[in-house]
Amino acid sequence: MLTLLKQEWMKAVKQNRFYIWAILAFVTPIVVLTWLVPADSQQAGYYSLGGAGLIVAISASVISALTFTQEFNYGTIRPLLSRQYSRLQVFVAKIIMIVFEYVLVLTSAVLGTLAGRLIFQMTNGTTETEIQWQPFLFNQVMDVIMTLFFFAIVLMVSNLVKSTAAAVSIGIVLSVATSIIAAITTFLVQFWEPLRWNPLTVEAFLSQFNGQKVQNEYMMNYFGTDVWVVWAVYIFYLVVIYVLTYLIFRRRSV
Repeated sequence: MLTLLKQEWMKAVKQNRFYIWAILAFVTPIVVLTWLVPADSQQAGYYSLGGAGLIVAISASVISALTFTQEFNYGTIRPLLSRQYSRLQVFVAKIIMIVFEYVLVLTSAVLGTLAGRLIFQMTNGTTETEIQWQPFLFNQVMDVIMTLFFFAIVLMVSNLVKSTAAAVSIGIVLSVATSIIAAITTFLVQFWEPLRWNPLTVEAFLSQFNGQKVQNEYMMNYFGTDVWVVWAVYIFYLVVIYVLTYLIFRRRSV
């Protein structure tokens, strides 16, 4: 398995060039926070990672879509499966590498934000540049956890289509469409209450989770149950979608 992960890493670097996203995610907040964001908006800029949040989101679509589609388009899936690795091992290795790449891009964005903040402080002073570290870091952890759901959707779609361009385009569209669909389904709950447990609504509510009492009570009132139950349902949806994605990948012709 370790050898398989090393191979996936080499593909991520040489074939998918994910490091380009990491570089962009690092440079963007330095430029934005240093020259474009005024002092009274610096704190808000930190929580959006100095504009790099959009880059991180797009990278999630591209990285997850390319990881599977290029394997089939380049024909490298055949020699890979002709070795001792099962499709399940290949699938798990790719999921691990996708999450790892995403964490690296997100980390680059965070480091770029801190660098941009430091440069701003050196040139303009420390006024309005405070960061509440616990919620700031908690937001980044939650970002990774909630992106697992987005990965699951994109991977399922990318295993259904054969075109790399189509997979990437669909992934980018889904990054916007999922929030819109979640808003629509949340509105429709008033007509049919069980709809509140649909996966997009559950994901939308948990993406706002901050561990605070007010947010917990709001979520409990909406779903009519404890917060841990909502998390359990989210995990259940993740497992189901990833299993379905694997079944599609397993039956896909090489």
